[in-house]
Amino acid sequence: MRARAAEAGLVVVAAAWALASVPACGASPGRSGDGFDAGGGSSSGASGSGGNGSGGSGGSGSSSGFGGFGDGGASSGGSSGGGPGCSQAAEYVYTIDVTGTMYQFNPPTLAFTQVGQVSCASSQFFSMAVDRNAVAWVLAQDGSVVKYDINAKTCTPTTYPPNQHNFQTFGMGFSTDAAGSSNETLFVSDSELYMASAGGLAKIDTTALMLSPIAQYNQGFNGRRAEMTGTGDGRLFAAFEGTPYVVAEIDKATANIKSQAPQTPINYPPDSSNFAFAFWGGDFWLFVGPGGTTDVFQYQPTSGMTSKRETEQFEIVGAGVSTCAPTTPPQ
Repeated sequence: MRARAAEAGLVVVAAAWALASVPACGASPGRSGDGFDAGGGSSSGASGSGGNGSGGSGGSGSSSGFGGFGDGGASSGGSSGGGPGCSQAAEYVYTIDVTGTMYQFNPPTLAFTQVGQVSCASSQFFSMAVDRNAVAWVLAQDGSVVKYDINAKTCTPTTYPPNQHNFQTFGMGFSTDAAGSSNETLFVSDSELYMASAGGLAKIDTTALMLSPIAQYNQGFNGRRAEMTGTGDGRLFAAFEGTPYVVAEIDKATANIKSQAPQTPINYPPDSSNFAFAFWGGDFWLFVGPGGTTDVFQYQPTSGMTSKRETEQFEIVGAGVSTCAPTTPPQ
């Protein structure tokens, strides 16, 4: 996920979970054909927090028609991410604030618990992703990358060469190579704001530490800052900054936008706010603020609703959730 810096500060990338049902204070209406599709296509829905077009109490909006993340996941009816071999620590969401303090984020309670301090970066932080070994890959504003072992609480610089293929800063997130796989790839999104020649989507070989461009985005998304999050069932998503923000599913091979959901309650001006993005348990979370504080928004694809859950009194500038995280709400 990406944390971006405006002129005097950093921007946020954070984590996400899905609560089973929550009152909505805002709606993210989908457009016909734009909703996330799990095999059923987009369907215009009634207002409320009921899933897939069924009515319910809450704010107004349209159902996305997205049937949920469990379809084709690691195991039928299961809520785990991709494949075996995940430690418990790798199943959580983690965030980092502007001071380098890392927190574990508990989606059901919205609680942040301090984990440790990322102290080995050479400049302020820009983005973060977490792998299946519970290791956070943290990007600094100067383009360098450090690794923070969440279990051991140790920070280690890497030899990643900055500015490969002009990707100086970028949003980032891991996605499994296939549903249920324990193999994963680190995807990144170029943060060259408003540049028609922006690099779009790329991936990083976490062994060789080499970046390989994939393609530019289509549908007018190239040149828009984005944070990324992946899933254990092999999908890749981005939150694109804008008015409004947009959550979109990305084709990992072509960078084409497969589907999109405008987040109309989130209207912070581009390049003026900190923001973060992550998936957990079937829902997405966007952390957006004016600097110094962070508003926490929950987007539920099954209902098409986006709601503001709380405001945190610190500035999150990075976040990560591994592909071990559940793909459906835990029972």
